[in-house]
Amino acid sequence: MTTRCSWLLVAALASSCGAAQLVCEGILGNSGEQGETLVRFATARPARGMGVAVDRFGSLWDRAGAGRLNRYAPDGRLLAHYRIPDHTGSNDQIALVGDTVVLLLGDQLYALPITAAPGSEAASLGLQAQCISFGAHQGRIAAATKADILLVDPATRDARKLAAFPGVQALDFAPDGALLVMADWRVHKLADGKPVSDGWPKGSPGERMQCLDGGVFGHAWHGTIRRFTADLEPAPGVVLGGASGSFIGHLDQNSELSNGRGMALVRPGLFAVSGLGGILHLMAWDAERQQMTLVRRIGAVPACRGIGLDREGNVWWHAGSWKWADRPDTPLRFGVNAPEHPGVAQVAMLDSDSMVAPGNLWGKPAFYYGPLTREVQGQRVEQGCGLKNDRVGCAVYKSKGALTLLATNEAGEGQAFAIGADGRYERDLGAVALKAAAPVKAWTSLAMKGPDTLLGAADGHVVEMARDGNDWKETRRWRADFGPAVWIAADSGKLWVADRDRHRVVVLDLATEKALASFGTPDKAGADLASLAGPTVIAARGERAVVYDAGNQRLVKLALPRAQLTGKAPHAIMAVASGASDHWLFRRP
Repeated sequence: MTTRCSWLLVAALASSCGAAQLVCEGILGNSGEQGETLVRFATARPARGMGVAVDRFGSLWDRAGAGRLNRYAPDGRLLAHYRIPDHTGSNDQIALVGDTVVLLLGDQLYALPITAAPGSEAASLGLQAQCISFGAHQGRIAAATKADILLVDPATRDARKLAAFPGVQALDFAPDGALLVMADWRVHKLADGKPVSDGWPKGSPGERMQCLDGGVFGHAWHGTIRRFTADLEPAPGVVLGGASGSFIGHLDQNSELSNGRGMALVRPGLFAVSGLGGILHLMAWDAERQQMTLVRRIGAVPACRGIGLDREGNVWWHAGSWKWADRPDTPLRFGVNAPEHPGVAQVAMLDSDSMVAPGNLWGKPAFYYGPLTREVQGQRVEQGCGLKNDRVGCAVYKSKGALTLLATNEAGEGQAFAIGADGRYERDLGAVALKAAAPVKAWTSLAMKGPDTLLGAADGHVVEMARDGNDWKETRRWRADFGPAVWIAADSGKLWVADRDRHRVVVLDLATEKALASFGTPDKAGADLASLAGPTVIAARGERAVVYDAGNQRLVKLALPRAQLTGKAPHAIMAVASGASDHWLFRRP
């Protein structure tokens, strides 16, 4: 078995247009895959992860966007979600005291019983803090205010002063019950509230210091996790990632774990860690190699403006890649520094099978480019580039001998950039306008029909345009029964259309404009493996495509049925996916 949907095959004639049904070949990016177990994040605005707690049932807890707390099974399914206040702070944390989840949100403490009904809301404890411990000791967590360290019992809301200690950055309970306190990047040890002077204070292990499984862990950028003994001696130091401060050359990283927010022990040898975006990962500890290995990604695809897809079926999203046969819970490969929210604009694939996509990185224009078979490059442009972070649609063509990337916003205000054969940014070519024959509310995406014909998706129409100097001018609109918003991608003589409000994907012949195949039940949203809910961004290469199923926060892999490729009439067959007991079992680490 290579994917959780067991290569669900659907090959039936669509009675409405005589087109075949596209084949669903699996899900990427959503560990819940389908139905009630789909993972969903609150999408109003992003919110940082705050660490992870594992309760006595083995379920995992972490924030999933502003105002939402998710509870997961270790195999990646969503078990329940809960309401939490949507205010956030850079030090937000989660802790577990007995059967109570304690949350630091902004500077306020909240609590939620692990037995609370799904949809319940966390209750305020009426206490303030600037950071809390990840662990508990004798039924209490440690909480630091601006001046003092308190011991807090969430059951009674009693807060007892342990010691005066201003400027605390992090604190946690050591295995012997003493308290490790980090301030000014130095770690102090308190026993019964009194400083231990023998060899203390010591250097910091990194951000979000945490005592776990007999050791002390710290986090850094580039998905780096460091492990130390309880006495803060390296054991061995870096156990994941590469930002050790002494590396030369390649830096292995997973951008979704940069900068880690906190960890939990799932079972001996298996850890959970939460990243900045609230995406969880399970990590296996290799005692012989003294390293962590990522084994499962738990989360969703909460936002997407661009997807890359090459001829081999490699899929690029956000800041890393998946292979076509990967499971819904496979971690991203070949991580790079992630673009600012909501990610890169539409990805354009070059003849060389390299990608190029514009975005913003650390407040500057950036271009992500290169083949998907290895780490793409994030090229940050310090000056002389007019790229703005509101770009949505992109296409590549030749203009005056230069390979040109056109990036446009929803208003049709385009910018052109000269790029190399591998997608590398070379120079800014100035403004380019999309001149529609009638007013357009919102452009979503672009595609090339030929060297001199540009297609744009606007207000539910496919708009065909010809060159008009440096600009593009509408010549005609395709006649099609689409909803008010569509996204397009073109390759190998086919135009793939994601029809958001009609919950479907349609494949059209570029030459005849006739429908070849479709996927999803028109006008009916669904969360199973034969349905879509508000599909938007789409990427196509050869006979395959990947679409962002926005309402279900997942990427769906689609392919033309084999009968369609050979010209034979398709048969109405369906291979039922494996039962839950089988496909959940195989996915356990």
